[in-house]
Amino acid sequence: MSDERSRTDADDADDFEVARKLKERLSSLSPEQRAVLERSLRERNVKAPAAVDAGAKTAARTGTPRRTRRPDSTMDFSLFFFSGDGTAKGPGKYQLLLDSARHADANGFDGIWVPERHFVDFGGLYPNPSLLASAIAVLTEHIQIRAGSCVLPLHHPVRVAEEWAVVDNLSGGRAAISAASGWHPDDFLLAPGDGQRRYPRRKDEMFESIDAVQRLWAGESVDFPRADGTSQSVRTLPRPLQATLPVWVSAQGSVETFVRAGEIGAYVLTGLVAQRPADLKDKIVAYREALAGAGHDPAKGRVTAMVHTYVGSDDDEARETVRGPLTAYLKTFLEQQDSFGSEFSKLNDAERDVMLNATFERYFDSLALLGTPDKCESLIEDLVDIGVDEVACLVDFGLDPGQVLKGLDHLTELKDRYRHRGETEGDQS
Repeated sequence: MSDERSRTDADDADDFEVARKLKERLSSLSPEQRAVLERSLRERNVKAPAAVDAGAKTAARTGTPRRTRRPDSTMDFSLFFFSGDGTAKGPGKYQLLLDSARHADANGFDGIWVPERHFVDFGGLYPNPSLLASAIAVLTEHIQIRAGSCVLPLHHPVRVAEEWAVVDNLSGGRAAISAASGWHPDDFLLAPGDGQRRYPRRKDEMFESIDAVQRLWAGESVDFPRADGTSQSVRTLPRPLQATLPVWVSAQGSVETFVRAGEIGAYVLTGLVAQRPADLKDKIVAYREALAGAGHDPAKGRVTAMVHTYVGSDDDEARETVRGPLTAYLKTFLEQQDSFGSEFSKLNDAERDVMLNATFERYFDSLALLGTPDKCESLIEDLVDIGVDEVACLVDFGLDPGQVLKGLDHLTELKDRYRHRGETEGDQS
């Protein structure tokens, strides 16, 4: 008992030290700096710095009561990769991805997502999702293998249809993609033709490419322009196994993208980074309404939300395990926004430190699957309520590969709690 009291006293001392340092940083800010910081925090739905001063564990003890799984709540789970460091040297760069794919396949996960990223260290392991998808295809038997995302304006539709038809054949009909319009102007040097001129209409090009890829996938001949301005009719090979390529649309800030995805009957891939759950709920409602308005069954729509994930056996241990990697991830994410006028670029080092600490606590407490399965049930219940169908668990945000793989066992426990009722009953029979 005395040992337990000593640990509690030590924890409280740590909380006090965190609070003291944050107060010191806050007191060093001018009123103008504090205003910039608070505005930036509000934009990202992050608690004000004063709320952080009480310390992370105190906030957790006195915050909103956590929710537990309701008997009728269901959720699908997939694994999501996005952040692999492309500067790593030596062998084994993709071992975590392959080992995770094996685990997901053997333990009933719905899919695995591999992104497309260019010209940045953070995520540089993933320049072409179809290449890695082919490797995963021959290692697995059950999970769907997905691009999360395929930036369609950067590629000719013929190449997309051809490459993913290969994945479909290698996997026995398990290929799928999420289509993205592209984000950074620098990426568009890869685009066919004059990429910089096409950048402003990238979203329209994405939807045009989705249509072209689906027609090619179905075996149609599609006309494309030659270099001399004439057209050529093209039919792609090899023929895929699936009659239709499952397509998500990557959507984050704009409700218009959710609506257009619904209008074409596509699924939606989104996330909780820089997006309030209440806003996401409104976008999902608009998506379902667009499905119905275009003659599609809203019940057959699908919304997948990417969330940072590390599930462990102890909440406090998980907090300290992810603190460094997740804070670094958030710092990189915010820095990448700087070229688009981010408020983060206007902050000095002390302000950034305060903001990152506040953002981390917000994510750990209520915007990510971090902690024990019991703690993580609360976020899953929130996502069920706003209309999310599947959680894409982002696991490669800087943790040691051994920690990630260990966490997958606890994540599998959480996933199994949310199996569909009929599936659960079937397992018990």
